[in-house]
Amino acid sequence: MRLTVNGKELLILDGLSIAELIVKQGFNPEVIVIEHNQKIINKEEWHTIALQPEDCLEVVTFVGGG
Repeated sequence: MRLTVNGKELLILDGLSIAELIVKQGFNPEVIVIEHNQKIINKEEWHTIALQPEDCLEVVTFVGGG
């Protein structure tokens, strides 16, 4: 199945949840926010949302500094 992650096309297995994709892509779930089809998704919902063909995800990483 094809979807877009951070502007790049990605091929993934059918039926993956957002939570599973995050793990497979190596993101640290403690420091990211997910936008799924232009909607911010609460971390508690990541495991309940099955990704669909042509979905669009933006993964935003927080970086500390000062």
